[in-house]
Amino acid sequence: MVSEVRNMRGVLALVVAASLALAQPITLQYWHINTEVFGLPALRELIRRFEAQNPGIKVEERYHANAYTGLLQNLQAALAAGNPPDVAQIGYLYTQYVAENFPFIPAEELDKRFSGGRWLRRYAPNIRQLGAVKGRIVGVPYSLSNIVTYYNADLFRQAGLDPDRPPATWEGWRRAAEAIKARTGKYGFYLILLDDNWAIEALIRSNGGRLLVCEGGYYRAGVDSPQAVEALAMWADMVRRGLALGSPLQQGEQAFLAGESAAFMTTIARRAGLEAQTKGRFELRGARFPTFGGKRPALPGGGNVLMVFSKDPKRQEAAWRFIQYLTSPEGFTLWTKGTGYVPLLPELAQDPRYLRDFIQQNPIQKVALDQLPFTVPWTSFPGKNGLAASQALFRATQKALSGQASAEAALKEAAQEINRLLGGEPCSE
Repeated sequence: MVSEVRNMRGVLALVVAASLALAQPITLQYWHINTEVFGLPALRELIRRFEAQNPGIKVEERYHANAYTGLLQNLQAALAAGNPPDVAQIGYLYTQYVAENFPFIPAEELDKRFSGGRWLRRYAPNIRQLGAVKGRIVGVPYSLSNIVTYYNADLFRQAGLDPDRPPATWEGWRRAAEAIKARTGKYGFYLILLDDNWAIEALIRSNGGRLLVCEGGYYRAGVDSPQAVEALAMWADMVRRGLALGSPLQQGEQAFLAGESAAFMTTIARRAGLEAQTKGRFELRGARFPTFGGKRPALPGGGNVLMVFSKDPKRQEAAWRFIQYLTSPEGFTLWTKGTGYVPLLPELAQDPRYLRDFIQQNPIQKVALDQLPFTVPWTSFPGKNGLAASQALFRATQKALSGQASAEAALKEAAQEINRLLGGEPCSE
């Protein structure tokens, strides 16, 4: 009898221990690229509200420097150490690379398991494709941006330019920059420079070129085409002449905020931060990204998908619940207002409960919405050497902007390296 009681106590102790373990909150680790002036306040508010609605789940956010490239490099190390994050922002340009080389749980599998396959169906087919690789949806499309031109209307007036008529073409910006330089001594513009190739792809694609070309069933580099060379040469020439600033992002942004550059061409996702930082300094306005004459612009969609790397099924379920909140109407509304990212559920822009009034009252946000028809996929270099191929193009851009090599020479060298790294990666015409 005594032994039976002891056994029963042991069983009860195990049951209680198991119940307590289940009752313990799950703490998710969320990796992101958001800073205090680039979405972090909005992210923290989203986490606060999610945790209030889900008392059994905590979210620990972790910032990674050097944008998506830095996060990806840290993710490789964490996966190798067996300690990956539960959810991470993966830039569109690296989605294919991650899907081909990293262990993860596909978004379509999580959707089917935890929400009956209904969550991803809320997206339009073209939006779902932002998270697709080779026919399967690997990540949940979350942030979408395009590149817009923020400009200092006060500096335009000082240079004798009409702030109501900002240049629409690169030739127009060249003339405006010459006037700004001559009359104020300031730079005409700063075009964002990061090693993710977002800006240089916007230039090349808008001039009719491509980063990758599919020929005979295999990829080859397209970065040495005449269109690509012309686009980079134009940018480098204006930097060389002092009409544009050719610095990394931090210095370029500070120059714009300090009134040393008349324009800052960067993501709409920086809208909220720039509005807050320029308030009381100068009148901030927004315009479309410049075109090459009458050519139709082609702007790579910036932003990220949310991918899940949790190994434990309970953590996977908690991660999916977090993703569902981030991509809910409430989540997208807070995210758009707090950053500038375009909501991926377009009906929110027409709904007075969410974003209709906000967008009607914010002309800079409307610029990004008006540019959506020009969105093209952000090129992801395929294969195990995709990250190295991307870096080859970035080095070429740096060489041209710094005057170390001509645009033609730098891009020819990059094309040769990219082709070697791709090593005959197959493609479908």
